[in-house]
Amino acid sequence: MTGALEVLKSTVSQLVEQDPHSLADAALLESTEILLRLRHQLDGVIVRRLQVIDVRDATTTECGRGTRSWLVEDQGVGRAEANKPVTVAKALPARPVVETALLAGEINLEHARNIAVSTRQVGPAIQDVFEKELVKAAEYVDPTTLGGFARELRSRLGADESLAAAEQRRYDSRWLTLTRTFDGMHHLDGMLDPTSAATVLTALAPLSRRTADGDDRTLGQRCADALVALADLGLHTGQLPDAGGEKPQLVATIDYRMLHADLDAAAAAGTITLNGLNVTAATARMIACDAGIIPAVLGFNSEVLDLGRKTPVWSVAQRRALNLESPGCGWPQCQNPRAHAHHIDFYSRGGHTTVKRGVNLCTYHHYVIHHTNWRIDKDRGKIRIWRE
Repeated sequence: MTGALEVLKSTVSQLVEQDPHSLADAALLESTEILLRLRHQLDGVIVRRLQVIDVRDATTTECGRGTRSWLVEDQGVGRAEANKPVTVAKALPARPVVETALLAGEINLEHARNIAVSTRQVGPAIQDVFEKELVKAAEYVDPTTLGGFARELRSRLGADESLAAAEQRRYDSRWLTLTRTFDGMHHLDGMLDPTSAATVLTALAPLSRRTADGDDRTLGQRCADALVALADLGLHTGQLPDAGGEKPQLVATIDYRMLHADLDAAAAAGTITLNGLNVTAATARMIACDAGIIPAVLGFNSEVLDLGRKTPVWSVAQRRALNLESPGCGWPQCQNPRAHAHHIDFYSRGGHTTVKRGVNLCTYHHYVIHHTNWRIDKDRGKIRIWRE
């Protein structure tokens, strides 16, 4: 295999160096046609490999991201362009005729994607016949025209979906995965039907706006923060199932010799964990503002000497009082309507859980306070912010 790749690389290098101006018109066209066919075949080879990569989840194991994200982030492929080979790759096991035609260079990648998508829109009983007819047509028409042919073919085969059937198919095609990758990060991927997508987009829209001057988050970062804020809002309603409707639990596993030491020292020693991942003191304090805290005191051999009882931090009455004082984020000029309670005097450093020393902050500004040099204070209900 290595030898074949070396020959291919050598051939490509020769073609790159070849001056097309030196070729006669007939030779120029003929050689370009050959190259185009080879490109289609090469796309087929790549798609077949992507199918194996996707099944093995190899990019997650080796690079910490899904197949599509690996193409975009590591290989520099445009997001729209990355969708084509991945869509075809996922369809290959059920579409052998498409795979054979693509590997032979008889159709191109866009043809293959259109066929894969169109074939899913007919019943299982006629999918194989539908696939073969579209592959034959693809040898003579461009991908856009092929779409029209697919619609005509569905009509002739009596396979046109009713509106209800189409909606059900799209709904049944929904999926979502949240996969842990390297360094505690998680990769989010999925597909939503139109109605569900509209619901999510409507909910995210007001939460993903820029909150104030100086908010330099990218659109992607704002959307990520909005999704977290939306989940946080759901946790605050008290209407989620008991098993999953609690705020995150911060388990501080602290060696008994460091029990009375500063939280920063504990974090530096790697003794504060969240879901098994070491976290900084800043992150621990941020979560402690709005989470149940379970202190776990360990002995010399890491045996648990004492496991504290979970205690709530902010009561419902206190949250209501803070909401009356600041319906949304209390950060000056922030327009985010969704926020959660924050201890102005860090709870981990002896701060008290009182409305007088509490303030509502959105997810973004909560992070800013705990991880940057911005500070916040409140005097008689008036908020003041500054940089240290």
